[in-house]
Amino acid sequence: MKGQCVCGATTFSVMLKNHDVHVCHCSICRRQTSGVIMTIDTEQGSLVFDQQAHLTVYNSSEWGERGFCNVCGTNLFWRTKDQSYCNINAFALNDSPEDLKLNLEIYIDNKPQFYSFDNETKKMTEADVIALFNPTE
Repeated sequence: MKGQCVCGATTFSVMLKNHDVHVCHCSICRRQTSGVIMTIDTEQGSLVFDQQAHLTVYNSSEWGERGFCNVCGTNLFWRTKDQSYCNINAFALNDSPEDLKLNLEIYIDNKPQFYSFDNETKKMTEADVIALFNPTE
């Protein structure tokens, strides 16, 4: 699949691991997007940037980093620093699969009370996510 940022300065190819959409309610995602970010897991090592002169990678935690276009600011991915796990902004894909399904909300204990999703999802707390990606904490 192909994708890009809003302005088209940063483009990529990727293979999706599945068609499951995940929502993150952490304070960084909410601040970065003024809402939630919706992501899709990628096959390990499949995210390849075709145009990356304007790609910036931000060191967002001890174990994770975020990639974005430094021209338009589009958030493109989050991945572990060892790149064993990566997800992409679901809306950065040029052509989204028609069978996408929202099935997971992470950092659910950080979610503000003023919004919620109607469909049933698996929910993980901040502690659950930290244990998954950084088991030494």
